[in-house]
Order: sequence, then C-alpha cells, then structure tokens
Amino acid sequence: MSQPELTYLNTAAAGLLSKSSLAATHSFYDALQVNASARSEEWRFKEWPQIRETLAAFMDAPVSNVAFVPNFSYALTALVHSMTGKERVLLYNNDYPSVLDAFRLNNFNITWIDNEDGFHISSDKLKDTLLSKKIDLLVISHVQWLSGFKLDINDMAAFCRQHNIVFIVDATQSLGSVRLSARELDADAIIASNYKWMNAGFGSGVMYLGDRFLERFTPKIGGMGSYTMQGDKMFYEPSVRSFEPGHLNMAGLLLLNGAMKEKLEKGLDKIEMHNRKLTNQLLEAMVTMPVKLLGPADTIDRSSIVIIKDENGLGKYLADDSIIVTHRAGNLRVSMHFYNTEAEVQRLIACLQRFYSQGNT
Repeated sequence: MSQPELTYLNTAAAGLLSKSSLAATHSFYDALQVNASARSEEWRFKEWPQIRETLAAFMDAPVSNVAFVPNFSYALTALVHSMTGKERVLLYNNDYPSVLDAFRLNNFNITWIDNEDGFHISSDKLKDTLLSKKIDLLVISHVQWLSGFKLDINDMAAFCRQHNIVFIVDATQSLGSVRLSARELDADAIIASNYKWMNAGFGSGVMYLGDRFLERFTPKIGGMGSYTMQGDKMFYEPSVRSFEPGHLNMAGLLLLNGAMKEKLEKGLDKIEMHNRKLTNQLLEAMVTMPVKLLGPADTIDRSSIVIIKDENGLGKYLADDSIIVTHRAGNLRVSMHFYNTEAEVQRLIACLQRFYSQGNT
C-alpha cells in the first residue's frame, strides 16, 4: 500500500526552502569549486551590499540599522554583553529558552511574568509590572512557540518608549509571516533566526537595532563590518554591524535573499491574510470536534500556530497519514504558511474527523 502524499504543516519548526533560493546557493557552491577566492570576493563586494538593501526594505528599516547574524541566541548574547549587567529585566517565564538564558546565565536582576490562562499574556499586566518593578528592559517573543499567542508589540513598543524602557523583540516565530515595519514599531531591537517563517534555512539570522540602543549601549564586539579603511589602516567604528561575525554564511544569505524577494513579490500583507484564512479554516472545524485546543478558537491574539492536546495516539495517527506537525510538551503544534493550501488544511481536518469518529475522545 502506497504512502499518502506528505502534508507539511510545520513551519514553526522549520520552513520549507524555495527552488529558486536553492538554485542560487547551488550555483555559489559550484563556483567555490573552481575559484573560491574570486567568488567569495564577488559576494562580499557586490552581493552583500545588495542583500543588505533587500533586508532593509523587507524590515522597513534604514540600511544603517540592520545586520546579519548567525542566529537569534548569538545576537541577543552579544547585546547582553554590551550592557552593565545591573539592568532590571522583565521576562515571560514560558518564553523560548534562548530569550531567557542570556539573562539567567549572566545573573541579571530578572522579574518573571506568567500567562493569564495558558495562552494570553496580558499587556496591562506587563505594563503594570514594568512600572511597579522599575524595569529597564523588556525582552519577549512576538509570537510564543508553545502557544501561538501573538503579542501586540506595537502597543508595547509605544509604552516602552514613553517610559524609557528598552524593548527587545524575538521575531523568530513571526518575521516572514507578517509585515513587520521597524520604522513603525520603533523598538530598540528586533532579532530573528531565519530557518522558520523566513524560509531561509539554518545558519543565519537578522537584526535591527535602533539608534537609541546604540547610543545607550556601546557594542563590546567587533566584526567584519565594523571596520573602515582609512589609507592603509583599519579603524573600528561601533554600529549595528559590529555584531556581524568576521565570516558570514554567504550561501545562507543567498538563500535569505531569494526568500525575501519571493515574499516581497507576493506581498507580506497578502501572506499574513492567507495564513489567517487557513488558521480560521482549521479553528472553525475544530470547534465541531472534541479536540482540546489551547487558547480561543479565533485569530484575534493568535498567529498561524494552533496547539492541540496529543491524546489517545493522535500525534501518531497524523504521522501515519503523513501529516507533519510538531510534538511539544504533550501537545501538537500545527503551523501554516503561504505555501500551504486550503486543501491541505482540509486534509488535516478530515484526518481529525476520522480519528474522533473512532471514539478517541
């Protein structure tokens, strides 16, 4: 008996790569087999500046405020090492570990906040805590990996600006699935790894730093982009590019460039609308089944991530039907992106209906 066609609903774990992005990467590696120094120099002097321009357009940010980093955890740790260590930090206790560990391992003064009902993080509670505890830094994910909850970061950014609180956003679970304007948001830092919703593979990340952050915290790291030549001498000039390593993942950034161009061509607003439509399709069907859903059956505070309880072998049942989701802490995480279709979501719905029709409640 042949296996059913694979249905991939797992971008929150790792995004699929496009054929056009892969073609550019393969061509790059082919050239490295023949004349590696010439091809790498061509990348550095011609393609690197262009990819930076594309990133600035993608994030709606000044070119001078964006950088390429290996991943989120590297970038956040580098930012932490620019601080004094005495700053008071507010963290969500169920956030992604790399958001938390940079501060735990460096012995910062941390105040913890919990969710309200297993799903929502109250903006009012965040604001009250920021003021009552005299917090210096709020560091939090735009979208939560274990729930799919989407924080109103525009509201939080405005509040933090008003009260001179540094606001750092982990956008790894949102960048690429929504339109995120650094100019409009005006947070102090936005950082994301590229292997999820950016669909750019592993080994690269992006970072936006606002001028306020750079004025407040001088970089304590130097990278390839932080030096300028004056005559025959190199001089260090601190900027967001101080956080770029000496040797970037050239092939990885070619993947990123292709992925960004594809999304800009499709339109980030249209991608977000498409993802929301698929999420609503799934949620509307779930309310007719005895599925245990985390959070409300709507997309008001939800990304295109849906979490359900893995009971009575549901996860294995989906896997046996070649439906790919993630198992996390006794739950199943379903995530839909721009390349997914209504037919694929309907296939998941039909599989769930069969499972529950067999008495698995």
